[in-house]
Amino acid sequence: MMDAFWAVPEWAPADESHLLGSLSVVTKIAYGTGSVTYSTFDDESTDVLRLDFVPDSITVGGKAISRRKDLAQEGYTFDDTSHVLSIRHTSSRDVDIQGKSNRVPPSYITFDDPHLRAGTPLLGQYPSGVIDWGKGDWQVGTPYGKFATFTLALADQKARQADFEFHTPRILAGIDVYNDGDTDATITIRSPEIREVSFTIKPRELRRLRTGWRDPSSRVTVEVTNGQALRFDNLAYLRP
Repeated sequence: MMDAFWAVPEWAPADESHLLGSLSVVTKIAYGTGSVTYSTFDDESTDVLRLDFVPDSITVGGKAISRRKDLAQEGYTFDDTSHVLSIRHTSSRDVDIQGKSNRVPPSYITFDDPHLRAGTPLLGQYPSGVIDWGKGDWQVGTPYGKFATFTLALADQKARQADFEFHTPRILAGIDVYNDGDTDATITIRSPEIREVSFTIKPRELRRLRTGWRDPSSRVTVEVTNGQALRFDNLAYLRP
């Protein structure tokens, strides 16, 4: 199993729901208010999430599974304090988690849904109608370092800058980043419409970057220094 969020899910932000890792490839996922719905490539898998709500029901292939003390059989465990949820499913690849929450979540691009093979250049829109990634500055990356699911990577690891455009203006809320290098990396995110924000990512640090932006933008530029070992995941955006 991968480390960090996958092995220590309490490190993940408590105010957002996230699927942190899976023993199978995650082929699609959707986050809603008090819900997470996802599918894995294999029927049998063990998955770890951290939720911002308490689950009322969890179904696998449309059939309810039970809360258990361990995962010796199909079922789930849930920590009421940390809201860490572990699910073992063996009968279906489709999992639906439902609960109650007043928090409206951002939308996420996880680079798992729609599923593309690692190393695939992002050309044009992905997902359709959300972001245009241009002509190949970005690509889908493998699970890497402290990320247990597919990632976003610069196609040229020595590149100092890469852009993307929202299909229609949206608010970039943030993105996860991991620095697998031996030196600090600096990331600056800017948009023509909004002030820039900069972050320093220490070696082996996994961090949630939050832009603090409140206004929609169209084009986003990401500039990096010492970015050869950076990987990104879970791009969060809000609709204005």
